[in-house]
Amino acid sequence: MTALAHNLLAVEVRRQSRAGDRARAGTQLRLRPTGDGWSLIDTDGAVVFRGFGLRGRRECLEFARGRGVLAVFS
Repeated sequence: MTALAHNLLAVEVRRQSRAGDRARAGTQLRLRPTGDGWSLIDTDGAVVFRGFGLRGRRECLEFARGRGVLAVFS
């Protein structure tokens, strides 16, 4: 067995922000922890944005601020 056999490949997948995200974001979002980071959820329960890892919470808040969201509940 080589040393390479024990290394796991970390892959991060993010979707690009679309014009519909701004409309769905509205003025209120919920910030929820997930197994691999944090998510912003709109009032209909749809995931608007996901931030992965330790910076995920900050990325979610920056996303909300950039979209003009008035309130983020946790």
